[in-house]
Parts: sequence; structure tokens; C-alpha cells
Amino acid sequence: MIPQPKKIKRTEGTAPQGSLAEERICPGLGGEEYRISISREGIYLSGSGETGLFYARTTLEQLRMMHGEELPCMEIEDWPDYSYRSFQIDCARHYFSVEELKKMIRMAAEFKLNYFHWHISDDQGWRIECKRYPGLHEIGSVRQGDHFGTCRSDEKYGGYYSRREVGEIVDYCGKFGIEVVPEIDMPGHVTAILAAYPELSCLGEPVEVGRKAGIFKELFCAGKEETFVFIENLLDDMLELFPGKYFHIGGDEAPKERWRGCPCCQKRMEEEGLRNAQELQGYFCNRIASYLQSRGRTPIVWNEAVYGGNLNKGVAVQLWTEDKDNQIRAHLDKGGTAILAMVDHCYCDYPYGMHSLKDMYDLETAPAEFGEHGAESVLGAECLVWTEFIRENDRLEELCWPRFAALAEVGWCGRKRPSYEDFRERLSAVFGLFEKYGIHATKIEGWDPDEEAAARQTAQFQMNFSEEERMEARMAQEDI
Repeated sequence: MIPQPKKIKRTEGTAPQGSLAEERICPGLGGEEYRISISREGIYLSGSGETGLFYARTTLEQLRMMHGEELPCMEIEDWPDYSYRSFQIDCARHYFSVEELKKMIRMAAEFKLNYFHWHISDDQGWRIECKRYPGLHEIGSVRQGDHFGTCRSDEKYGGYYSRREVGEIVDYCGKFGIEVVPEIDMPGHVTAILAAYPELSCLGEPVEVGRKAGIFKELFCAGKEETFVFIENLLDDMLELFPGKYFHIGGDEAPKERWRGCPCCQKRMEEEGLRNAQELQGYFCNRIASYLQSRGRTPIVWNEAVYGGNLNKGVAVQLWTEDKDNQIRAHLDKGGTAILAMVDHCYCDYPYGMHSLKDMYDLETAPAEFGEHGAESVLGAECLVWTEFIRENDRLEELCWPRFAALAEVGWCGRKRPSYEDFRERLSAVFGLFEKYGIHATKIEGWDPDEEAAARQTAQFQMNFSEEERMEARMAQEDI
């Protein structure tokens, strides 16, 4: 079973063949807690509500796959270690249909992941119909070609989700106890937005929706008050579609060159007593976060947003790179929270030869560098897939599965999870789940490539980056 239940007590005998499970609500159980009782008298599933009962059903489904109709008698008690167990799909770089997203969501639900982090906006595309600012989906959703890696196409590429389709995804997730966490990245990764509304940048000059991967210079201008009016109106429009607790506002990979040369940004820094552009980013994120909090939401940012040292403690920080100058630890020490999404353990857009299934499973959920408050401040973990170099559904699925399942068990079982060898054996036993739900998962022999295969996959992946692009990325990283 994936994830491995907390308590399993085997008893004698088997359940009657063809037994239908009886379900009952037990308010005394935790929100995601469930119980399974398999005896000679029958099968009984318990949960505090629909989510707990659904988790009981998925575990029973896996037991049937392993044992057929000869279900051994047992008692199972189970609950998660972490409340935030997320999977992210980037639909900004490449658009994936509603049908494909539903396949991914349904598969994620089978392994008890409970948040869908939907990356809907980036330099290369805006992907949701917007009532207040229609230029976003009319202009920002279309780019003049794809220059990602070895793909060199000058054909227009675009697509966005209608508000009806967004509602369909949100409702579909809700059936399986999954909350949608939308991400509108800011103040960087906003080229697609600025293509429609260039007056919101520092230069105010026309820009094109990005056609290639990378870190772009253009940011929202933090000195213009109209920038914040725009963002607040945009958030109001998006909050109509996304009723969940969390809202992600990005904050990563924002080079500060434009801000340093912008009179409006420099004036803002002087008026607010900000010492540098890093603190200006903290100010920017705090303003947006405070607005979301006033609307009853919990904001999430990437870890670069803490570099100024002035980020509000009520903002959850998603960690994907190392803790620079102990800034994450300082945020946690003052009462902040963190979501683990380390690139070496959680990113699924790399081939298995670079990030193996074992790498995914070995994520440390209580990093020592977080200090004494680290373990209690971690909300959970997230597996992610960025899609600059992923265009086809099959490729998306084979990169994500079964790696998403590994992170699902990490988030459910925490530090007390079984050994990787045990996980791998159990995963092999339920591999048929992927076939049942139509998922093109990587076969067992591809999960942990040997040294030769890993070198070959790495070399092939590196072909996506020219030397010029590598230099641009290095220079941009130095300015973040």
C-alpha cells in the first residue's frame, strides 16, 4: 500500500469473497484519519467525513489489487504526519487540457495527495480567463513560438482555461479532498502579464510573451501605486474562482536591475526606509500577502522572498533552494512556516538519471539547519513538474509517475517512513494502478538508472541549454 498505513494488525482468516464494504462516519476521528476493519463478518470503513472515507476506499482498492478477493483479515488505523501534501503542474510554459489535468488529479488522489498547486502564470503565458483584465487571456496567453531547448518553432502557441473549466477543475479536486492552490508569480516571471499591460513595468515599454526558458529582467514596478491596484483587482477576480485557504504569489527569480534603475522604485525605498532591493521585494510581497490575508487566505511565496529579512511571519515559505544566510531559519524562528520542495528531491522535470525515484523518497522532512523550530514549522512537502521541455501528455506522466507517489508517502509518513527498498517493493505490487487510471508511468527498470544510463540521460537533458543561455542564467541568479 502507498502510503504505508501507520498501524496494521493482522488477524486470522479472510473476508467473505465479494464482500461489499460498509461505510460509517466517525466524528471522533481526525479530518484525514480513517479506519479499515476486515474480518470474517465483513469489511468496514470509517472516517470523520468524506475525505477520510475516500482514503479508506483507496487503501482498500490497493489491498484488493494485492490480494484479489482473498482479503486477509486485519485492522488498519491511519492518519498523515503532514497536513500539506502537494503536487504542482506548470501549465504556463505548456498548456495541458482539462482532461489531462483530471487524469493527473485522480492519480494523485489515489496516493492521498491533498493540494494541487496550479502554476497558471509565468513569462511564457497567462492561462486563465480574467473578467477584470481580459488582455491577460487575450494577449498574455499567446506567444509567437517555442524556443525551449532543442525545440525551435515560430508557430504561435497559446491556450487558456475558461472560468467554467477552472470551476470544473476545482470541483473535481474537491471530490477527492484536494484543494487547488493557484500561483500567480510576482514580482518577477510576469512578462506575459506585462505584454498585455506594459505600463505596470518600470520601463513601461512593450514586451512580448516569452518564447524561451530563463530568468527575465522585467518585473512589476514596486514604486507605482497602480501596480498594487492592478494586482489587488486581479486577485479579487481570481479569488472568485479559487475558494481554498492557500494562494501562491511566487517571489522567485526576480533580478533587481530594473528596480535599481527605476526612479519610482527608488522613491518607494526612500519613503519606506528600505535599505536595498531585497527589502523592497519583502515590502512588495508583504503588501500583496496582507491583501490576501484580509480576504481570508494564507499566502505562499518561494524562498527568495525572505532574502530581505522583512517578510511577514504569516506568509508560508516554499523552499526549493538552499537556506541562504539562514534566512529561512530566521523566518521560522519568528513563527513562520515552510513547505519543502527541494530541487534535488522534489523536481520531476529532470530525467530519472538525474533525480531518481530514491532521490525523491529520501527527502529530509526535518532539516537540521532549520533549528529547534524546524520540525514543527514544516507544513509538508510538494512534488513539482516544470514544463519548459515537456509538451506531450505521455512525457508529463512518465516523468511524474511514480515519483509523485514517492513524495506522497514522504508527506504522509514523514521521518518514520519505511525504507526505500520496502517502498519500492510495495509500489511494484500496486503498479497496476497506473494502468487502471490510464497513466503512462515509468516502468520499474527506469526508476533508478545505473551510472551509464544516468550519464546518458543527463547529457541528453543538458542539450536543452546553450552556453549563451547558461551564461544569462548565471548572471540573472547573481542579481536575485
